[in-house]
Amino acid sequence: MHHPLIPQTLTQLAQFNYHIFDGMYKNEPYSLDQYKERLKGKNPIIFTVKKDKKLVANSISFEQDNSFYIWILAVDKNYRGQGIGASLLDKNEKFARENGYKTVSTKVYNVSKEMKRLLKQRNYKIVKRQKSKTNSKFTALIYSLVL
Repeated sequence: MHHPLIPQTLTQLAQFNYHIFDGMYKNEPYSLDQYKERLKGKNPIIFTVKKDKKLVANSISFEQDNSFYIWILAVDKNYRGQGIGASLLDKNEKFARENGYKTVSTKVYNVSKEMKRLLKQRNYKIVKRQKSKTNSKFTALIYSLVL
């Protein structure tokens, strides 16, 4: 099903997430075209969090390898530590459960300390490591939660 809001929402999310992830990783944050390419043929589930009508967080997830995969989860730096990331995980896990998924998975880079801590608190387990050849902070960890 094609949702008419998606292109507009995606443009907004791509810009918002760009600022959050800018300078964090080896590569530049994804452009709108990269979002479109990555989501082509998928049915993304998008959750957003607004405070005072301002977008402060979002997640973009879809089915991948029979798991509900959280591709992006981003919280504005000024709103961290308020349980917003946890609430987005709640929404994704609830959606996955209600739609018959057995696992929720996500990829996190070593550099994302807050996210790693949050996943650990919620019983996500590291199921795979993708080592970076250049710098350990860019090593990717694949986390999975059995529902």
